[in-house]
Amino acid sequence: MKKILLFILSSLVTLDLHAATNASPGQKWYGPYTITKVARYWDGGGRATVHFAETPTDIPCDINKNQKKATYWGDPNAHAFADSMFSVAATANAQNKKVYFLLDKSCHPVYGLNLHGIEMVSN
Repeated sequence: MKKILLFILSSLVTLDLHAATNASPGQKWYGPYTITKVARYWDGGGRATVHFAETPTDIPCDINKNQKKATYWGDPNAHAFADSMFSVAATANAQNKKVYFLLDKSCHPVYGLNLHGIEMVSN
């Protein structure tokens, strides 16, 4: 009986550890990654870029892999969204938390896949 209870409890804990925030069709969470630096800038549109330590093997875009970065490059007028991506990334960086990136769209030749979310992971 103890073994069955332990198995059920272990299964529930495992499910909780692998639970992920929902992603819309065409979006996918990648990670976890360690942030090395964050940037908020203007280059014809409001951008937020997050650089990470690990070389991603699961992201299907060479820009993200080779430059170890994820950038919000969507609507050039979505300054509030770019600010929020920068803020979450800077907070995770300051707290030394690993993150998952929600990426989508096509592989842009400069920015890679579009950054549409950041999820901090508890240590």
